[in-house]
Amino acid sequence: MLRHCLKPSTSKTIFTTRFSTFLSAVERNPFVKKPVLVFGARYLSLKAPEVKLLNNIYEIVEHQILQARRIPLRQRGQSQKNGKKEDDLKATKRAIEESSDSTSGGSSQDGDEKPDMDKIIDKVKKVVVISLCIYGFIIMLSPRRSSLDPQSVTQTTWSDFVNKLLPTGQISKVIVYPEKDLAIIYLYAGAKSANGEPLHSVYRMGIPSVSRFEAEVRAAEAAINLTPEHWTQIQYRRLEGIGSIISIVILAAIIAGAYFLFKRVKVSFSMSDIMNQMTNTKINVIDPLAKDSKLKIKLKDVAGLHEAKVEVNEFVDYLRNPAKYSKLGAKLPKGALLTGPPGCGKTLLAKALAAECSVPFISMNGTEFVEMIGGLGASRIRTLFKEAKSRAPCIIYMDEIDAIGRKRSDGGDNQFGGGGSGEEEQTLNQLLVEMDGMDSSQAVILIASTNRPDILDKALMRPGRFDRHISVDLPTVLERQELFDMYLNKIKLDKKPESLVKRLSQLTPGFSGADIANVVNEAAIHAASYQHKIVNVNDLSFAMDRILAGPEKRSKTLVLEEREIVAYHESGHALVGWLLEHTDALLKVTIIPRTSAALGFAQYNPKDRKLFSKEELFDRMCMTLGGRAAENVYFNRITTGAQNDLEKVTKQAYAQVKNYGMSTVVGPITRAIVAKAYFNTENIIRDNREKLDILAKALLERETLSYEDVKKLIGPPPFGDKNVIEIADQILPEVSPNE
Repeated sequence: MLRHCLKPSTSKTIFTTRFSTFLSAVERNPFVKKPVLVFGARYLSLKAPEVKLLNNIYEIVEHQILQARRIPLRQRGQSQKNGKKEDDLKATKRAIEESSDSTSGGSSQDGDEKPDMDKIIDKVKKVVVISLCIYGFIIMLSPRRSSLDPQSVTQTTWSDFVNKLLPTGQISKVIVYPEKDLAIIYLYAGAKSANGEPLHSVYRMGIPSVSRFEAEVRAAEAAINLTPEHWTQIQYRRLEGIGSIISIVILAAIIAGAYFLFKRVKVSFSMSDIMNQMTNTKINVIDPLAKDSKLKIKLKDVAGLHEAKVEVNEFVDYLRNPAKYSKLGAKLPKGALLTGPPGCGKTLLAKALAAECSVPFISMNGTEFVEMIGGLGASRIRTLFKEAKSRAPCIIYMDEIDAIGRKRSDGGDNQFGGGGSGEEEQTLNQLLVEMDGMDSSQAVILIASTNRPDILDKALMRPGRFDRHISVDLPTVLERQELFDMYLNKIKLDKKPESLVKRLSQLTPGFSGADIANVVNEAAIHAASYQHKIVNVNDLSFAMDRILAGPEKRSKTLVLEEREIVAYHESGHALVGWLLEHTDALLKVTIIPRTSAALGFAQYNPKDRKLFSKEELFDRMCMTLGGRAAENVYFNRITTGAQNDLEKVTKQAYAQVKNYGMSTVVGPITRAIVAKAYFNTENIIRDNREKLDILAKALLERETLSYEDVKKLIGPPPFGDKNVIEIADQILPEVSPNE
């Protein structure tokens, strides 16, 4: 009946019906029922059952049934041999196990997770044991404040005890510790001296002789006519050692438990293992060719940074086609230094370079080199470059290199040695040595980034180490359009991103790529918090206000008078900017307080400009002072609200005088020299106005002019050809033939 279930045309539904009938027939025999149930479960777990496989399964189940019933196995046909049958049974068992593993799904995964769980448990045990040991040592070594501690009680002398404390008759008891030659004096609560001054409750007094102490106290009491019933109670005590014994026992138990636990989890106590863990170099290696690689971004995916990508593409071309450069004798630059403000994409550009070249990307942060162990930074530098050379061609990326690349001192402030004795300087010296030892044929490029190139050591900046200095500046208005277009396409908007990017890019001068990404993300968060299904323009406006001035703080209430002052102050800014010529367009003005301590602000639409005239700077200063002037005109007084405005105006005025040379009265002598030079220069320009026009028109047409081009346009210099370098004769001494 069971074999009848295994016909090729039998579906799983028909099999279930027939199998239930057979199961009811063997219900009374539990030894037969168990293998039959296993057979049914195995059959139903198969995705595409085959007759041969099912027949083999049947033979296994039949074998188990007959063994359960203790009936000898029936003999098969003469063509089947016992050895062959056993091999088929083993193969079938393996097939069944594989099929069950494939259908169960999570069993293998649980097996893989078990070792990871064991590792986590071992680490937790290790942390717990180490914490207990440290806690035990702290308890043992920590000082205990008691009556024997001179800092816990007031110190007194024998003379004060006899003359001040004993005559009061308010001494409760005196406890003598013979081992310490020490007496602790306890007074009643509220005890006062003969003068009415309050006394301490406990005093500590050293005694020269314990054997004569009580006799001397009794003699002193008799001298002041104290009756025996008022004599001081004197007790003798030994030091309590039970506390120390208990602490030692607890510490021994902790150490013993730690030993057995570490022995069980097979953790070594050797100092070499501890030092290896402390000095281990954590190098992040990312292979773009690996399946699980994190380098998925290419240079084409990096928005903006047009000039930086042009320079980086030269590294890409060299790593892809080194023969083209080696034929011309060109060498691969050893390093490139990415400089610029934070958030402009220096790290992103380095990762895109590695992904574009399809070479390993090895990265470490500058702060990971220097720790408390001397020489560890230099060791990690050597390990880093050794790893890079073994994976060549590859790219080493070192972020925040100013952590180890600072300018070395001259040793003037170091009384123990010259400059270079510090750990940071040793690390820098090793980095310089490794960069000198790099061969261009090894195709190992070091790329570093920093926000402060001015503090880097000159030896690190010279050609031959960092051959390229790539500036990653704040994005221009066109680059901001690309950035907004990229980030806005990642969120749901109520309109097309193309209609917003131009306006948003004009409203965000000075924003970095990270700032733009933050604006878009804040807009999406604001929309989600108000249960919006899409992000609209108001959400983007809120996000920009939050980035510029902080979130609104409506709980920061102002009194009516202060609110009126803020309103007139901000109105003054807006009005002056509205009426002057060289000021930016007004976007909005608000008096809603912000968390950045601003009680209100006026927002303008600035332009991406680099050059300003004296008149433009003057109008901007007037607009900045508009709030202070409005307060003075309307209220006849000024407040502290214009503090930031005064700082800005003072800074601009100081720059005009000191940096821009726009003052006519400062520095009379210097001004006279500069004026004389300026007048002479102006006369030269006026006398040669035609030549000036020729040069300017040629530059507008050709953009670049060489020395020979200028010579052809306006003639040779009047004081001789400046392009000819005359070499003086007999610079080197003559060498006789005999030498």
